[in-house]
Amino acid sequence: LALVAVVVCAVVSFRSTLIVALIGINLMFFVGVMFKIVACIAGMVHVHRIESGPEESRRGPLRAVPRIPDADLPVYTILVPAYHESNVVSKVIEHIYALDYPLSKLQVLLLMEADDDETIAAAKAARPPECVRFVVVPPGGPQTKPKACNVGLALAEGEFLVIYDAEDRPEPGQLREAVARFAQSDESVVCFQARLNYFNATENILTRMFTLEYSFWFDYMLPGLDAWKMPIPLGGTSNHFRVDALRELGGWDPYNVTEDADLGVRAAAEGRVVGITESTTWEEACSEWKAWIRQRTRWIKGYMMTALVHTRRPLQLWRTVGWRGVLGVVALIAGTPAMF
Repeated sequence: LALVAVVVCAVVSFRSTLIVALIGINLMFFVGVMFKIVACIAGMVHVHRIESGPEESRRGPLRAVPRIPDADLPVYTILVPAYHESNVVSKVIEHIYALDYPLSKLQVLLLMEADDDETIAAAKAARPPECVRFVVVPPGGPQTKPKACNVGLALAEGEFLVIYDAEDRPEPGQLREAVARFAQSDESVVCFQARLNYFNATENILTRMFTLEYSFWFDYMLPGLDAWKMPIPLGGTSNHFRVDALRELGGWDPYNVTEDADLGVRAAAEGRVVGITESTTWEEACSEWKAWIRQRTRWIKGYMMTALVHTRRPLQLWRTVGWRGVLGVVALIAGTPAMF
């Protein structure tokens, strides 16, 4: 109906229609930018208030957590989806040994596709410790990261679960910190999202811009959404889940290419809470523009899919997530591809 109206108006007065359309597009862009700026400022204020307050009165992501003795630590499942990553899959072993967590209480599931012979061969050649289990995802569509993660979820034996990419470098104490934060939280908290940033920030202008974006998003934007009690779109890695709660949510949507953002909105719709933690995982930013375009296109496509899925029944969305949730879905999830 909107398209027909635009065509009719263009036939009647093309110039006026063009002016109105440009005004509408600029207003949409302005609202999207302002929402992110205000959320970022709110996050900066929230973080500053926590950091400047006394330790005993702190709440949220920056409150210190006690070190849990090894004997009291639960089994932790780590999912590592890897596809055509034979050049970096051996790094997973180094990063596992670097974690401050007993190997006897780790279950690492290396998720590889059946047609990826090179990655499977490289993983075998790396001779990983006994806590690493090779999982070859059976062929069949859709061949996506969330589908592989759902296979891993079915095999998960831990009380908690986290996803890392093959090249990720999580801070050594991240698993312990997540366990302590879950212990301090009630059962409504389904996930804690760690910060993400890049270890090759100074390589070129593209990696610098990536780092600027991630620093803004994870260091201030997400704390701002957390302070406003709005749905938090998860990052692609370093999201720490309660396994039972994740299974109740149905795992990941295998057809959504930004399954993490979709899961964050679904968690809010089910009355679950996504928290944030200040521990950082370091990734490798795209340093070539062709790879950047492919990645950015996938992100925009996934946000469009997520927005369409969750707004197809607007009244139901309003009843489940409230006005704050609707604002977050419209301004952030739908607003991001609209800005592009």
